[in-house]
Amino acid sequence: METVKKKNKGMNKKMLGGSLVALALIICIALFSMFIEKIPNGYVGVVYSPNGGVQDETLGQGWHLVGLFDKVTVYPVRMQTVNYKDIQVATSDGKSVTVDFAYNYSIQPDKVVDVFNKFGPVEVEQIEESYLRTRLWDAGRKGIAKYSVIDTYGEKSSEAAVDVQTLFSEDIKELGFVVDNMTLGVPKPDKSTQAAINKRVEAAQELERKQIELKIAEAEAQKKKIEAQGIADYNQIIKESISPEVIQNKWIEKWDGVMPKATGSNQLIQIPIEDAPAANTNQ
Repeated sequence: METVKKKNKGMNKKMLGGSLVALALIICIALFSMFIEKIPNGYVGVVYSPNGGVQDETLGQGWHLVGLFDKVTVYPVRMQTVNYKDIQVATSDGKSVTVDFAYNYSIQPDKVVDVFNKFGPVEVEQIEESYLRTRLWDAGRKGIAKYSVIDTYGEKSSEAAVDVQTLFSEDIKELGFVVDNMTLGVPKPDKSTQAAINKRVEAAQELERKQIELKIAEAEAQKKKIEAQGIADYNQIIKESISPEVIQNKWIEKWDGVMPKATGSNQLIQIPIEDAPAANTNQ
């Protein structure tokens, strides 16, 4: 019995020792992780220390050792896609429309410290939804104000997107933001504006239909004119090619030798009687 107790006591000591080792390992890993920072692919990290402030040297992708109290804020240096819904702007004809915008952007690696100094240790998504959204709205307001509401629906939509992108890019490039591939969604006007648009579209379609009909009519008239001219030219050629001599020759070719009963000036064709062959007197 005493031997069993000694064995149990020894096993308990081993289990306790193993637990302590495992606990110590966990604590070490936890402490070690406090000094490790992982920067994702396509991002750059800005390090801020309460004692030393913002460090000029940034962290590239991968694992990095940092100070215990250091804070790291990451910024994208590869293209990110942002979509904004329901940005309200006004067109050149005073119509208020709601437009969806989409664009790609990145931050120049050598400018991420400037971005941090302006916005502080905030997530880049917060910058997208506050500062960038506001600047885009201002660019959209100025850019689309050059176009009528019909233009924003038609072929000038892409032109308007380029204008907005240019204004937006110029506005935020000093901070190191690079904008690319701006697109505009289909404008969503209010009911009165939509009704006016429908009327203009219908009028444009009716005008186009009438223009097509006019072109068809002009083509038909031109065709008939050409056909009539062809017939007139043909008749003129025939007229010019027929002379009294030709007619007389044709008559002689088909004459059966019998004198026509109608003679004199009233006959349709003047027969050269004096030149006709003499009748046979021997019959």
